[in-house]
Amino acid sequence: MFLPPGFDRSLALEAGALVVQAYEQFQKFKQGQAWNLQGRYDMLGLLSAKPEGLFAHVEPFGFVARSQDSGSLFVTFRGTESPADWLSDFTFPQVPHPWGHAEDGFSHLYDQCSAAVKTAVRGAGPAPNVFVTGHSLGSGLATLATADLVNSGVAPQASMYTFAAPRVGDLEFAANFNQRVAVRWRIVNTEDIVTTVPIATPDLFEDSHPHSAFGILLMLARKLNYEHVGFPVNFTTHNGSIAGNHAMQVYLDALQAS
Repeated sequence: MFLPPGFDRSLALEAGALVVQAYEQFQKFKQGQAWNLQGRYDMLGLLSAKPEGLFAHVEPFGFVARSQDSGSLFVTFRGTESPADWLSDFTFPQVPHPWGHAEDGFSHLYDQCSAAVKTAVRGAGPAPNVFVTGHSLGSGLATLATADLVNSGVAPQASMYTFAAPRVGDLEFAANFNQRVAVRWRIVNTEDIVTTVPIATPDLFEDSHPHSAFGILLMLARKLNYEHVGFPVNFTTHNGSIAGNHAMQVYLDALQAS
């Protein structure tokens, strides 16, 4: 893994370890057990949402915590865990966003977390740094949370470190995000298929050309254009399966070895 200038490896590792705890938070919830944040952190807020779907229910998606050592705030989201979460991953139509348009499934979840995120960050008082992080679906939520904190003025200098991020919004959203968010790192395993979705565009041809049969099947989605945000920090690890290439531990191992 090549670490570009300005990328903070120790901060990325700290953020990644907190994402692991967000996954543990969900597992404890699923088992009906109590969960407590481990390490030298003060819990400032819990983040929950109800995915779309007939049998969906409110789930924990992460938390906001303050480091007792640095005083930094971490807004942390876990990735896909429940069947209803998968539906949010694949709800590709876009909805309006102040910076353009964003994926409907991610937006539906983050909109339910927005007030809790801003309340926790605002209630912490002046903080030296606010970092937003997540893995997979959680990276999509982290992207929207970063935009929300910056656009609302609650944390105009919020920074983003994401792992295995999908595309979140259209070209206008990406352009505004990249213009207004100064620190925006996106850690990517080049063999991780999740980082390639939603596809940039389903349109197979320019408007002046006829569409293939496959293109016709995609007509309802052909106006959707997705673009990644941030600066990619790439590495290549192939473990022989989609899950093996996507796991959070793969990302932490790559950072440790860099």
